Amino acid sequence: MDESECRLLLEQTTLGRLGFASQSLPVVLPVNYVVDGDRLLFATEASSIVAAAITGSVACLEIDDHDGLSHSGWSVLVTGQLREVDEDDALDVERRRPLPMWREMPAPHLLELSMDMISGRRLAIVG
Repeated sequence: MDESECRLLLEQTTLGRLGFASQSLPVVLPVNYVVDGDRLLFATEASSIVAAAITGSVACLEIDDHDGLSHSGWSVLVTGQLREVDEDDALDVERRRPLPMWREMPAPHLLELSMDMISGRRLAIVG
């Protein structure tokens, strides 16, 4: 898939899996996100994700969908740098783009993942 199709799928979805390293081990956690220009934004209370953002770690977000009957689907992967969003930017984001959240978070951190590399592919039975 080309980048424009990948971005369209990213904008139509709000749940992805964030992959990053924590204490030298791979971690994959679900996050609700929103596309904001050339970055993905999400709120979290997970200390491992916040620690990765504070250090500016490289991370990736994967989204996908599939149809078990037709054995078809698609997958999109975004790779970039995690960062904590500063307070002024966070207030602006809250006014412009409400973030989807599946549960209440008393003290969420607003984080961003830059969209440095975007790739996608369609899945289908070969035959």
